[in-house]
Amino acid sequence: MPQFLSGQTLCETIHRKSMETKAILWVCSPNLGSNAHEVFSQEILKNSPADIRFVVRINESSVKKGEVSPYEVQYIIEHFGNCSVKSMEGFNSNIYIFDDSALITSAYLAKTAFESGTEVGVTLEGTQLDELKAFFDQNLWQHARPVSDLKKLKQTWNSTQNKLKKENPTRVKPRIQFPSWTDEYVDKWYIAVPFQLPAKTERRIRKEIAWPNELAVAGDVGYQTFRELKLGDLAYLVDFKNNRGKVEIELAKIFDKIKVETDQGDLHFAYHANNKYLLEREQFFEMLKNARISPSKTFETKLRPEQVTQLTNVLMSIKHKKKKKAKS
Repeated sequence: MPQFLSGQTLCETIHRKSMETKAILWVCSPNLGSNAHEVFSQEILKNSPADIRFVVRINESSVKKGEVSPYEVQYIIEHFGNCSVKSMEGFNSNIYIFDDSALITSAYLAKTAFESGTEVGVTLEGTQLDELKAFFDQNLWQHARPVSDLKKLKQTWNSTQNKLKKENPTRVKPRIQFPSWTDEYVDKWYIAVPFQLPAKTERRIRKEIAWPNELAVAGDVGYQTFRELKLGDLAYLVDFKNNRGKVEIELAKIFDKIKVETDQGDLHFAYHANNKYLLEREQFFEMLKNARISPSKTFETKLRPEQVTQLTNVLMSIKHKKKKKAKS
């Protein structure tokens, strides 16, 4: 029997059903906001449904307007496979299908839509669900096309975001909030940074995709690491630029990656710097030894859970000293 949903109940329903679904997660929405994946339960990363399909309307116009984030498209592709997202024009349906039930709603696939508390939805089950699945497959999925040229769309997104923020400086405070995603199911990496990119090289890389200045850039990543790095991954970046003194470790969240041919390597990534730690060199190499990580200046690896625990325990034990005020 159809059930009417709104506000908190709507958010709780989509979160719960995405947590429980095992076989199917089918979604269509013309809009795809930043961090839209956080509308769902984080369980979809740990135990991904067997059949994941997203249909969105991604084109130059929708990206310019801020309606569809190409980074969110890339996030879905990297975490759920190249065939998990398609694009289609001329539709306005917002449908969320889970194993044995579905939700038809006014809410676009964007956190702000659900958190506004003003959207409504209706659930379907039984024979109605069978009809909806057939409609999704035959009228949407089969007519949608693979997503292409994400690089160009990301350039457009990066170039227009500041303008959109200036035009809409105030963000409405959410009436309803989803449970926050954590770093529990995110891949963690150890990446040694052997040298600092020359300013000219970094400017060239940034220009290629219009990365905002608040992002830091790391260059000359190994092919295997570059290929496996996903948006949202965490990396312990170790600064080997200084041969003396303490070793700096930066905890970074991966924002994007790009291939640009430079004298300092061709594979690069942008990241948000979360925390910085300074270790005595002996303490640093002892930590690597205990975690069974190579001390090489060009070493990169995806960390196992026990290695993450080892690094985390050491870094969290470091007390940051406050700067002393200069005497007048």
